[in-house]
Amino acid sequence: MIAYFLGGCAIYGIVLFVLVMLRPKSALHTKKLTDCGRREKIIIGVVLVILILLCILPMGLAPGWNGEDPGATNQYELLAEAILNGHISIDNGDVDPLLLQMDNPYDPQARVDLGVDYRWDTAYYHGHYYMYFGVVPVFLLFLPFRLITGMSLTTYHATQVFVALFICGVFANFYMMSKRFFKKMTLGMYLMLASAFSIMSVWYSVDAPALYCTAITGALCMEIWSLFFFMRAVWVEEDEKKSIRLAFFGSLFGALAFGCRPPVALANLFVIPMLVVYLKKHKFTKKLFGELVVAALPYVVIGILLMCYNYARFESPFEFGQAYQLTAADQSHYGSIASYFSQTKMIAVANAVLYNFVNYNPICEAFPYVIFNGILLNFPILWFAVIGLSPEGVLKRMKEQQMRAFIVMLFVIPLVIAIMDALWSPFMTERYRMDQYWIMGVLCFLVIGFYHDNLSETAGRKFSCFISLWAFITIGKSILLYLVQNDGNVTYTYPEVVEQIKMILRLGIGAG
Repeated sequence: MIAYFLGGCAIYGIVLFVLVMLRPKSALHTKKLTDCGRREKIIIGVVLVILILLCILPMGLAPGWNGEDPGATNQYELLAEAILNGHISIDNGDVDPLLLQMDNPYDPQARVDLGVDYRWDTAYYHGHYYMYFGVVPVFLLFLPFRLITGMSLTTYHATQVFVALFICGVFANFYMMSKRFFKKMTLGMYLMLASAFSIMSVWYSVDAPALYCTAITGALCMEIWSLFFFMRAVWVEEDEKKSIRLAFFGSLFGALAFGCRPPVALANLFVIPMLVVYLKKHKFTKKLFGELVVAALPYVVIGILLMCYNYARFESPFEFGQAYQLTAADQSHYGSIASYFSQTKMIAVANAVLYNFVNYNPICEAFPYVIFNGILLNFPILWFAVIGLSPEGVLKRMKEQQMRAFIVMLFVIPLVIAIMDALWSPFMTERYRMDQYWIMGVLCFLVIGFYHDNLSETAGRKFSCFISLWAFITIGKSILLYLVQNDGNVTYTYPEVVEQIKMILRLGIGAG
């Protein structure tokens, strides 16, 4: 009981400290990010480190995800070993002869009826098992780790690396955006929004950190740094040669995202309005055309390599393995373009997209009292991406900074990703919302920044406090969602943890 009491006091003490620091008269709401010195940068660094540790340390708690009970979650490790042995099919043991004889091995009910022994959540094609998750993390992390240490990298550790680098990317992007576009951005609002949108984007990977979330966070990491380099190239760097070099790295990271998780990589659409802005700033010549071709070269080279990899596995350059999954639904027909345009499919996709954004579930009676809803109901702060556009001066500022088309594209991208997710998957689960949370967070940050810059100093200080509190609520909601018993996470595996946390929050009152 004493432990519960002390733990509760620590938690409430932290909450009280944050609320005091975020009070309207706090220096956090008067100190402009553009005026930050060494002390403020140290504060940013400390918050960044604390946030990274908060996200990556709990990843090793559940045995279903930390390698103790690997199941299907060690496929990246198996593929790295397979590549070292000269092939790309993964060694999952002998293939059941019954699976070889099936007319449609992708029918889950038929597999049950025949009593087929198979490897869950792998791709199966012509007598071999393959990993249908993107191969890029294998080359970035798993193979180098295996070659350097002689040991296999446990998959959730790769997710920890990607999450840490993603959070760094959010902080770096928001810092750069604030310096470039938002002269009134306060230190407090920057810290809270960067923290909130970071944890909002990756909280599910803390829940279930291996395999699925390795692919997703790998793509998030690539895309957030692609955005960083492209934005520097277009809106920050004045020297043309340096801009092209930055754009090359933007293309490189953007292309690598396709080899992690293709739906997330659709965010590369933001390059289109950026290119338009860049061409308005620079006179189009044959030399510039050549430089742009060089900058875009990673898309071409990595695209060709990925298509060769796909063809080597499935005899199709455009098949990533989605159609050949051995999972809970028969997805072998999903590769048919004609099926996308059937009335039944289009209605199903429309319903799935609506479910993705605005689905509502009642508040739970049991702790932690929350459940998965649509994106805009899980995190209501994202509504401000629309609300913040209402004042006339906001749109004017966006136009002056040549950001209006880019922001419009940020509205389009989550919808495009949601449609692709609905086309590719029979179920729109919470993990798929990670594909969109991050880009909607970037959008919301930009709108909030322009809205805040449009306010007077007094109103701006109040708004900074208001939005920082909403960000704090978003962080709290992310933590509560992590505690929901789901997908083999720590509270699902150890239900007693939920009761223990509840007793900590109750300061031990009622504990036996």
